[in-house]
Amino acid sequence: MAAMTILDLPPELISSIVAYLSTDDVFAFRLANGQLERASFAHFGHRFFLKKGYMITSPSLDVLRQVALHSELRKYVQHVWFNPDCFTFVYMDPWQDNGSDVAIKRRIAYTGCTTDHRNLLSNAARSLQEVLVRVLKTLPNLETLGMRRSEDHSPWGWSKLRDVVGEDPRVLGPIPNGEARELSRPTSLFIAIINALAVSGTKLKRLYTDAIELDNIDPGFLTQKALVKACSSILYLETNITKGFLDKRRVLQDYILLSDPTSYGEGLVRLLSACPNLLEIGLQIFPDRKQSHMVAPNYHDPQSWRHSYPYLCFENLATNVHLPHLTRVKLEKLTTSPATLLALLKPSSHCLRSLKLRDIRLLPSSCVIEHENRTLTEDPHRPWQPIFTFLLNETPHLTYLFLNHLMHSHGGVSFVPNPPTLLPPSETDPTTGAPNPAYGELLAAGGGSSDDFFEKCSHIALEVQGNREEVREKVAELVEGHWYCRPMFSQAMDDGLWHTDTSDEEW
Repeated sequence: MAAMTILDLPPELISSIVAYLSTDDVFAFRLANGQLERASFAHFGHRFFLKKGYMITSPSLDVLRQVALHSELRKYVQHVWFNPDCFTFVYMDPWQDNGSDVAIKRRIAYTGCTTDHRNLLSNAARSLQEVLVRVLKTLPNLETLGMRRSEDHSPWGWSKLRDVVGEDPRVLGPIPNGEARELSRPTSLFIAIINALAVSGTKLKRLYTDAIELDNIDPGFLTQKALVKACSSILYLETNITKGFLDKRRVLQDYILLSDPTSYGEGLVRLLSACPNLLEIGLQIFPDRKQSHMVAPNYHDPQSWRHSYPYLCFENLATNVHLPHLTRVKLEKLTTSPATLLALLKPSSHCLRSLKLRDIRLLPSSCVIEHENRTLTEDPHRPWQPIFTFLLNETPHLTYLFLNHLMHSHGGVSFVPNPPTLLPPSETDPTTGAPNPAYGELLAAGGGSSDDFFEKCSHIALEVQGNREEVREKVAELVEGHWYCRPMFSQAMDDGLWHTDTSDEEW
């Protein structure tokens, strides 16, 4: 009897064997024999094309186009993401070339790919939009589109560019000061994605973006009709938005300058109004492209936060958009008031199952707060109390809560079982009850113990999950058991607690 070989096995067993091979071994396995190639194709397609990233360069996009044209491979594509960068803020000074053949080749490669990248994104990314329309029309199972700006991810072609040019094209260089001449690259990419989705008729479930200048986009480039066509099917949206600092004297394309604060947030309102079926949302709002969200417009006036771009933008959103189906909410780097935050959360209170809040500053509300048909008098020194009361009484399905580095007008919030030891009035800030600098000097001189306050203030994170009763019990403790302290630095945290929702993972 002839010895049995792997070729004698059923195709489903061959496919199971391939699942245990390394990437290089998979490629070698598929080249060994036509029968092995066919038996392993399903694993190959799922493993390498289910979720794949691409650069905004013609060679990288051509690979995406070829995948989309392949009669079999295109069936496996469910998630496509783009790195919006190509040597962004990284410049190669021609005067530093030493004239060597290597330097000349590097400069030619650098100039060629950056010119190509710029052309794809110019004129509201019309060229890129045309490419994406052709691709999207031929991907039958695409569910997720997004942007990833990180050296931790590997879009197709990045390493080849690095080897040829000598620089990593994914690296975001030092963000320059001063006004910009055009919208950012992620913003142009966003315009192309939305318009391509609208034209192609693709029905996405998930969309996530990098920091985009959403309010600065001219509606002529991104109409409400296009937004509705592109976003009406979206169930999950994560977006970071920022205010563009643009120079009207050196305009290279049309945009809105946002000179009127009453227009802050209009782009965000347009986007979320086009997502009536939204179940999950992640949102960050930055005041500028340097993302200086911890700096008040006027350092000496805490109330100046109310005039900041993040504050007015979020207020516009909460006032004009109602999201009644949200099951999961993730908010980060916002400054707002209890009334405004509740205005966003209340429409979905009976659906809400998961809430994440990180680097959120609450200022006292300028209006009364309605709670269970009763008008509450808010304690201006305890702005988080109405939020915890709402979570306790009005979110019957909340089973996950994560809080990290919450803030108030003058400092941070600490979560500890017992209040810190009360200090004499002369040693506290009258607005917050927190120790003033004199008390810190007293401790340094050995006149007190830090155990009563400073070590407890290091507890700035809280995570609770389980059934509703377990979460409710912890939230009940928070209503009275959270303490207002001096400013505290945000501590390092496990990003796995936060960044698990930018693709197809659950959170």
